[in-house]
Amino acid sequence: MIELLPRKDAASYLKGTGVRSSHTTLARLAMGGQGPKYTLIGRTAYYKPEWLDEWLESQITPPFAFTGPYAGQNV
Repeated sequence: MIELLPRKDAASYLKGTGVRSSHTTLARLAMGGQGPKYTLIGRTAYYKPEWLDEWLESQITPPFAFTGPYAGQNV
């Protein structure tokens, strides 16, 4: 059986991972083509949990290292 989450539940799923999100944010990201994959059934957007996980992984970047003039110094 396929698990599909409506947008509000998808936002709750992301919140469960520690990522602050709302259904409004997901809608805005979808309109800009920047958010997780989703499918429309009728007029309702649905997300698979694995699509949310894939998108979340794609948002993780390596930690930044400070390379300014005081790097490595206790200022």
